Amino acid sequence: MQSKKRQLMLGAGATTLSTLLPAGKAGAVASTPARTLVAAYFGGWCNPMDSSQRWIHGDNPWGTYPTPARPKATHRMGLFPERFPLSLQAADDSNQMAQHYMDEEILTASQYGIDVFAMNWFRDEFLNYPVINFKNSPHNDRMAFFLQWSNNSNTSNDPPQDTREYFFEGIRRAALHMAHPSYWKIGGKPVFAIYSVAQIDRIIFATRGLPSDYKYAKGEAQPAHDAFLQDCHNIVTNVLVHNDNTGGITGVGNAAKVMNHGLASQPSTIPTSGITGTLVQSMYLLVGTSDIGSWGMCETVQGMYVYNIRSKWVGDTQVKVTSYDDMMKTAVSQYNLYISSMRNFTHGKTTWWPTLMAGFDDSPWQASDTLAQHCLPTPQQFAQHCAQVSAAHVGNTDTTGGITFICAWNEYGEGSWISPTSAIYTSRLESIQKYLKNGVPYTG
Repeated sequence: MQSKKRQLMLGAGATTLSTLLPAGKAGAVASTPARTLVAAYFGGWCNPMDSSQRWIHGDNPWGTYPTPARPKATHRMGLFPERFPLSLQAADDSNQMAQHYMDEEILTASQYGIDVFAMNWFRDEFLNYPVINFKNSPHNDRMAFFLQWSNNSNTSNDPPQDTREYFFEGIRRAALHMAHPSYWKIGGKPVFAIYSVAQIDRIIFATRGLPSDYKYAKGEAQPAHDAFLQDCHNIVTNVLVHNDNTGGITGVGNAAKVMNHGLASQPSTIPTSGITGTLVQSMYLLVGTSDIGSWGMCETVQGMYVYNIRSKWVGDTQVKVTSYDDMMKTAVSQYNLYISSMRNFTHGKTTWWPTLMAGFDDSPWQASDTLAQHCLPTPQQFAQHCAQVSAAHVGNTDTTGGITFICAWNEYGEGSWISPTSAIYTSRLESIQKYLKNGVPYTG
């Protein structure tokens, strides 16, 4: 039952936040639209806070800490009410875990041209409600979702994280979500992103009995990565094609293997070409990395992107950006470098998605990354940045696929958001729709 505050915010008889917003461009998602907009979605805004997060964020995601009850929490979101989403202000329960929040966000996002939510996913270990609520939403036909595995943030150690068994089980759980009709596909393949490729290397090294700080010899990394990721593709094939919900996984620890059409695969010590059987790339697999060398040349990788842009290179030194203008310049330099570099790879599979940055300022987390704080855009800067990303696609869709990764829909704590709040209302969504989705030139 709606609260009085929610009814006042939404209006008599209204059921969604989108009824408050200016009319935008609605419509179902095409399979490959000219400009596909993918927004990162973080599911940490539940009240009471998920138990996995309370040690640092306290019990209330909108509160201020430390408190006597939570002396170790460093969270002070309560001092930044301008970042509270309008959907939150429309309800008394202050809990984005409620189904109606996802329903409203799907309607709002799709109204302004957002095609896909990239769900920050944690192997079904915690903060899984956005995925569940999206799948259960009556509006899930208006846009799509896919899983972006934040495997650098998992908490379970049973089995140990840096093992084939642990990683393969994560892929198996993801494959079960891929069966949903709203799961995003490119070329008929479900899209899946792996955030931390460093974990894959640690597993490969441990499997081969190598030290954790091992350095690949020239030409060694790509076949090792391909062999490991081919096992991941095989798990998805086993679940989605062969209806084997075990994923065909056998064995434990780093002795875990994956069945490949009835044939056991080899451990990740040999090139993919050495695995017996028919090899099927079952996913449109993304890696979130700026290393476009061995990962970009992998046959098992179809796309690459950068989650956020808050550092730049000055000579051989990586430093933090110090303003949103600096962030915009860094983004453009990345577009110029990566798009041209990816075009030089000859296998013709891997794309690179330009990233649209909505800013960065993690002051609510009391983070020590002070140089990257205060990188929040003015409306004019954000509109200009949308036009910059749009320009990066012109003449380069063979490399970008016309896809933009947006950081982010709701990273309120890190200061990177496009969803309506009291500070920006719908201004960022309007700029995205006008200058990026529709490609209108920015004239200042």
